[in-house]
Amino acid sequence: MENQNFIPAETIDPRDAEIESLRHQVASADAAATRKSQELDAILTPLFSAMESRIEALAEEVAHRVAGDAAREEIENLSISDFEYEIGEMIDDRLPEREDEDEQREAVESIVKEVLSGATVTIDI
Repeated sequence: MENQNFIPAETIDPRDAEIESLRHQVASADAAATRKSQELDAILTPLFSAMESRIEALAEEVAHRVAGDAAREEIENLSISDFEYEIGEMIDDRLPEREDEDEQREAVESIVKEVLSGATVTIDI
């Protein structure tokens, strides 16, 4: 039975040479890419330095405009009724507790009794 994984020696040497050639091409391409990157950096660094303040000012202007537009749209689309429950809760939190009607009546009766206990009442008819 013949070994199917067997590779004859005459085919190994050409493959090794081809692999080495490809490795050399990759290394050469990497070196060229590195040179191009360095050349671009040499051109772009001073360009961006010169334009930095103008770019920042433009970005700030756009940010303010977008924020202003968003705030204006939010205010224009505001519906107070959407917040009715929350507003009611805030008002209720600030109001004093309401006494029960029975408690109020008892308090009034107590005050009236206290005032009348030492008073002399005369009725002219």
